[in-house]
Amino acid sequence: MGRLLATYQLVPSFTMSSRHHCYIDSLENVDELPPPAPPTKKKAEIFDVYKFIEVDKRALKAPSRLLNKPLSTLVQYLIDGYQDDLSKIRVIYRWITAQSIDTIKIGKREPPQAQAMYQLWRIKNRKGNYAQLVSLLCRHIPCIIIHGKLKGSTYEVGEKLDEEQHYGEWNGVLIDGSWRFINAYWGTCAEGGSDDSQWEIIDRGENVKGDPVNKQMFYLCDENYFLTDPEHLVSTHLPSNPEWQLLETPVTDERFEEKAYLKDRYFNLNMKLISPEDCVVRSMDGEIEFRFEIPMDKVLHLDFQYLLLRMKNAMGNQPRYDRYVFMQRQKENILCIKVRTPVADTFKFELVGKDVTVNDPAYDYDWIAIYKVIFVTAKEDCQPFPECPIIGWGPGRQTLECGLAPMSHFSGEVRPKENGQFELKFSPINGKDWRKMKLRGELITGGNDPQVISDHVINRMENGDIIFNVNTPRKGEYALKLYAKDESDKNAEDENFCNYLVTSDRQVGENYAFPRGFQDAIGPKDSYESYGLKAITHTSSLIETDEEEIELEFENPQGVEVSVNLSGAQVRPEVAKRLIQEERIDDVVKFTIRLPQTGNYGLKVMASREDGAPFENVYDYVVIYKKGKRRKKKEDPKPPPQRVEVQDLNKLRKKIKEAIDEQNEVELEMAIDELKALGLPTTKADIDHAENELELMKCRRELTEATALKDMEAIKAALKVSKEKEFDFKLQVEVAAAKSMLERLRKMAKLLHAVLALDQKTIAEIKSYQVPPPAVHRVMMATLLLLGHWEEETEDWKNIQNVLGKLGKEALKRRIQELKIDDIPVDVALGSRDLLRDFTLDQVRMVSAGGATFYVWVS
Repeated sequence: MGRLLATYQLVPSFTMSSRHHCYIDSLENVDELPPPAPPTKKKAEIFDVYKFIEVDKRALKAPSRLLNKPLSTLVQYLIDGYQDDLSKIRVIYRWITAQSIDTIKIGKREPPQAQAMYQLWRIKNRKGNYAQLVSLLCRHIPCIIIHGKLKGSTYEVGEKLDEEQHYGEWNGVLIDGSWRFINAYWGTCAEGGSDDSQWEIIDRGENVKGDPVNKQMFYLCDENYFLTDPEHLVSTHLPSNPEWQLLETPVTDERFEEKAYLKDRYFNLNMKLISPEDCVVRSMDGEIEFRFEIPMDKVLHLDFQYLLLRMKNAMGNQPRYDRYVFMQRQKENILCIKVRTPVADTFKFELVGKDVTVNDPAYDYDWIAIYKVIFVTAKEDCQPFPECPIIGWGPGRQTLECGLAPMSHFSGEVRPKENGQFELKFSPINGKDWRKMKLRGELITGGNDPQVISDHVINRMENGDIIFNVNTPRKGEYALKLYAKDESDKNAEDENFCNYLVTSDRQVGENYAFPRGFQDAIGPKDSYESYGLKAITHTSSLIETDEEEIELEFENPQGVEVSVNLSGAQVRPEVAKRLIQEERIDDVVKFTIRLPQTGNYGLKVMASREDGAPFENVYDYVVIYKKGKRRKKKEDPKPPPQRVEVQDLNKLRKKIKEAIDEQNEVELEMAIDELKALGLPTTKADIDHAENELELMKCRRELTEATALKDMEAIKAALKVSKEKEFDFKLQVEVAAAKSMLERLRKMAKLLHAVLALDQKTIAEIKSYQVPPPAVHRVMMATLLLLGHWEEETEDWKNIQNVLGKLGKEALKRRIQELKIDDIPVDVALGSRDLLRDFTLDQVRMVSAGGATFYVWVS
């Protein structure tokens, strides 16, 4: 038969061939073999698995009786009829990868050495290996055994590679004049994950339910290790002889240990690593970023998830680490993953992915890259990212499937301007009638206590595009979730088609919320055209102005009754009508609206067909008034100085007093403007007094609104303003209520943190009770009652155990974290309190520390 070659002296009689950098059983005619060199073509250029289906069938149908025959008989059966070396090596590779060594029936006694079974027996008893078997079967094809170091199942990312512990053998085969790699052992056996004895999962992508593959050894043909390209194989295989890397520039031992640990799926998906290039990454500021390039033809077909694991530490409870990973697409084909940490610690980061167009049931997420991340210091004031939506961040496949294409923001992160405002634009792409679709956006705070913020997102359709406008209330991170719903389908549900992480640098100040009642699409309503109205002055439903007055004009050929309602945080209902003037000229109706101060306003245009008939909302506008600039009419000459009568001044002073008594900010601000317009030095004291009262009103309103909204940051900001302006004495009631609410919110946050800090071991301990102490049972009944379970349901301890055992979105701690306390019905709260009436905190603490934590939270 043919030649035996190996990069080590397989048999003492083998001779070294310096030209081939290996040992050979004989140097006779050895020059006919080419030396090791990079192959001239990629694997994809010479091999298509679908063209070898019949070859694979022959290998899989090989009769088991051939195992009792000599190897030469087995080989002859396999390669019979094939003239090309590629088909011969393929049929051999598939036969080997179909042999489940662990389950195949091989007697304990050593078979005769003449039989093929003998070679499988050697492998099972660790007396031989797959590379040697391949070499014996490929005697008709030039084949070499290559030895070196492997990053395999015994390898832990970032560790030093030991010559003995990480030793391995694989093969090189000569096909069409080029040496190519195969590793039949890795192509046959796969072990689901590395040893996790020193790691625990603390954060994972939404779709990753566990490790990408299970922990048990399984047998499956892996095409990655058949004719593997050298740049792929060198990620995990390092030949002892550098020439057998088959690379133009061989990798050194040191670089092999340092370089990023890239796995098979990385190469399968044709990805490119941008950074970091080393497998061990150190961060001095508590943050790190991973970046990969995705093939442009695959950007819509690839899904990615992650696993973040922390090195186990027995030193007490650890802080919560989940939601410290943010993964997005940048520039369409750049995958970017940010990781940050609230404490200095060591982590393992695993990126997994898949091609969603692959329909094979056995195909699932698999590893792309694995890193060891050492955070030398924690990130300053580190907060978790907003919770990742199921469809991920940024526009993607779901956006296009919904029928929209992004036109303004293509990555998953938005950084608004200094004012915290931004605009998102989408273009319809599938001919869907978007006038029949209901769109909405949700802005959700980040941190450990996420809250939906209402009245900060509006949307409209303009020039055929879908546009969302967003105002962030203050500096921080937010999740912006966008939804669409087909209103013509009664069974349709809101579809989440796109999400963004919003990072705002806006400072705390005035409330820039949009007016209430404008969360549905602004602009013309369904009935608008039926009234014959046509906008003349403002065709866009979003009006941005720096003038204190705006004019709305409509053509009104049918002569219908038209009115405008003005609303906004700066407008009190009792004065709103006085800010609007109406004028009719022929078929045109004109409205002049005065905006009392900067901020956001809502205009609802109402129409009625006849006197006495109800008005119908036909058009919505949102007005953004940016400055307090006065509009001057150029045609009006400057009026001559006029003598100000004392009675006029007294009227203004009376107007100011009435506005203060009524706490009417709008009227007071208008009166101040009129007083200033007089230009009299003697009015300075009146102006200072009025402006001070106006600031006092605003501070009172901000304290009251922040307290009512239970907004911790807004309460802090309002209390700070009150103290700096020395209003605390005048606002004793409001300040006391705000401080009381702030203390309540802090206490609830502290209690919530105590529950969330409970480790899984403590919860498992409570769950493990077969017959729980009565105090623990009652505490858990009270806890679940607040979370929406019926008391009758939780009287059976097994039902409580089932709840304690749930994971993911149904996990107990997550449900507690997402619970909105103000939504709990009073009778439920009283019922929960009643369940605890017979027990004190000390009584519960004596039997269960974890139960005591839940007791305090429920109380």
